[in-house]
Amino acid sequence: MPSNLNSRVTAVLWLLLTIISIPSLAQPSESITGRVESFTQPANDDVSPLKPRRANISPSPHSISIGALSKEKKSTEIDADWLPGTPRKIGFSREISQLKNIADTTTQLTWQNTTQGGKIGAISINSPQATGIRLGILVHRLPVSATFRFYSQGTEVAYEVSGKEIMESIQRNIDAGDNSDAAHTYWSPHIEGEEITLEIELPASINPNTVEIAIPSLSHFFFSPLLTVSGEKTSKIGQAASCQADVSCFSEWSPESKATAKITFVDSGTSYICTGTLLNDASSSGTPYFLSANHCITTQTIASTLQTFWFYRSTACNSGSLNSGFQTRIGGATLLYGNQTTDTSFMQLNNQPPAGAVYAGWSSVTPELNTYVASIHHPQGDLQKLSSGRFQSFQDCTATDPITDTYQCTFANKDNGKFLNVVYTSGITEGGSSGAGLFETINNAHYLIGQLRGGNPSCFGSGSDEYGRFDIAYSAALYQWLQAVPTFLLTINKLNNGNGTVMSSLNGINCGTKCSAPFIQGANVILTATPVSDSIFSGWGGACSGTSTTCTVTMNSPKSVTATFSPILPAGTIVEYYNPDLDHYFITAGSDEQTFVDSGVVGRWQRTGTTFMSGGNVPVCRFYGSVSPGPNSHFYTADADECTQLKQLQATTPATQKRWNFEGFDFLTTLPLNGTCPINTTPIYRAYNNGFSKSIDSNHRITDNQAAIQEVVARGWINEGVVMCAAH
Repeated sequence: MPSNLNSRVTAVLWLLLTIISIPSLAQPSESITGRVESFTQPANDDVSPLKPRRANISPSPHSISIGALSKEKKSTEIDADWLPGTPRKIGFSREISQLKNIADTTTQLTWQNTTQGGKIGAISINSPQATGIRLGILVHRLPVSATFRFYSQGTEVAYEVSGKEIMESIQRNIDAGDNSDAAHTYWSPHIEGEEITLEIELPASINPNTVEIAIPSLSHFFFSPLLTVSGEKTSKIGQAASCQADVSCFSEWSPESKATAKITFVDSGTSYICTGTLLNDASSSGTPYFLSANHCITTQTIASTLQTFWFYRSTACNSGSLNSGFQTRIGGATLLYGNQTTDTSFMQLNNQPPAGAVYAGWSSVTPELNTYVASIHHPQGDLQKLSSGRFQSFQDCTATDPITDTYQCTFANKDNGKFLNVVYTSGITEGGSSGAGLFETINNAHYLIGQLRGGNPSCFGSGSDEYGRFDIAYSAALYQWLQAVPTFLLTINKLNNGNGTVMSSLNGINCGTKCSAPFIQGANVILTATPVSDSIFSGWGGACSGTSTTCTVTMNSPKSVTATFSPILPAGTIVEYYNPDLDHYFITAGSDEQTFVDSGVVGRWQRTGTTFMSGGNVPVCRFYGSVSPGPNSHFYTADADECTQLKQLQATTPATQKRWNFEGFDFLTTLPLNGTCPINTTPIYRAYNNGFSKSIDSNHRITDNQAAIQEVVARGWINEGVVMCAAH
């Protein structure tokens, strides 16, 4: 916390369109320390993640049941005590032994042709007695053009998620420093009931062999985040304590109600519910900033599993029935700032909230003792409630057990207290309320001043709650995104084909190390690309274009720029070899390596007589497995996404297991467009021996000779089509 916090706190009331001077971006200035009011985003292209099912193209899925729960397991998971200050558990992990690895999943996922020339496959998974399911899909390799659908048999709608969205979600986890299996796992949207169907559709020219996934576990819900009323399933409506106050009875809190969402998320297969609040920034940009508790969303990997539920409230005061305008959003969030000191988790939702959502106002001014406050939340995941009372004291809270997430608090003052202690006069909080926003009222307007950590209130008038102080989190970091001067994020994506740096004329970008930075509205940022000695700069993409080493970006919106560096590779002839002892093919562009292979030192490799020329602007990645554990083979790809995925898989797979190891860039080529090569280039085909399914070393044949491809296809190889284009 900055030492001069007190001197910078002012009582300035920020109106929505106040014109201000531009402060430094280095730290919050006194002119932007104040209050920002709520903002309702106008209706936009409100696209629900639920799409009508095209049931006529859905294949009959292969059905799997993981068996009923034992009484002991059910009792252990469902009857466990909830501890104050912890997220409300609503589901637990169950293993899917039939789909625990890629080979198992590949076997169970059978494919059929679509009328568009693509492929489609499906798996149905049943977890008896579940009120809902989320699938944990461990991704090793996935084409970005794939479409995943999640639904329950008999329903007419499905959640649709693209392979691109899934890979982007996983990449965010990796970029945050997590290379575990959890980071490589995509958690499906929540599907009601005890059955979930996963359907995967691939466009024409995409081979199902490029889908390498496992589904080793699911999250089995015993406490549904939605309304459920049959059998042993637990309804979420009416579960809150009897002293709770329905938010629909307080019309003056309608805007804040529309800013509050129930959230579910997954941590190591266990599902939880908490509450969060959509926040306005001072320029009312409509950026979906979202605040919750750090003890709910602790890491980027968990943030990627976030699903939000909006307008989950009653139709009218104390009606007890769910508002028909209720909506959900999937896609997770990008964790911008997380801190245990104030229990803050500040995110940007990856998908826009539904039309009608309100961006709540906030205050970075420290509240005064005895201030009237209120909180909107989802106790037990129930319809929204309003709890109100008085801010009684500052508290300093520390964790006592990181495993159970319990903590204790002591009295403090404004200078050293990181939490606000609240005693209620109406309503309380319960499990599921964690992360809820705390609001103060000034001149009939409401401003968020904290988020719920937890406590021990009861309907009998005893106990209190602690809320993390928003003003401290704002001064520490949140001003970077919420401050009054409009700023936009500039992001540099540097393709890793070659090496080089990108620098900005204004301080901020130094990529290499820092590849994104905020710049004030209207700033003209000059970017300069500098390749290292073994690379060339190939050109810009995104908000820049051309091959000049400089470009200028005007920051009137968030911008993304791609800089492509390519290795300097010698032109030459690529020679194909065949080893009859291994039944393997191999290519190489290096004349020295060709001489070495011709010598016979590395085995009985023979030239096939097939050659093609290098040349183009795209480097070809070369990978090798290993003699042991394998695969004892080389693999080549000019697809940047495929190259990146294999590098990521290498980084997370122990050397004692089979994997592809990146050796470098072998030669330059040209990429085909929709399977067609440009004029004055020659198509290069690739065939795969299907070694993974046959439990032998994988091997590929890469040649310009279609007859050679047909010869190996006749022996059971898979034709992967045109993968690159050779120079004449």
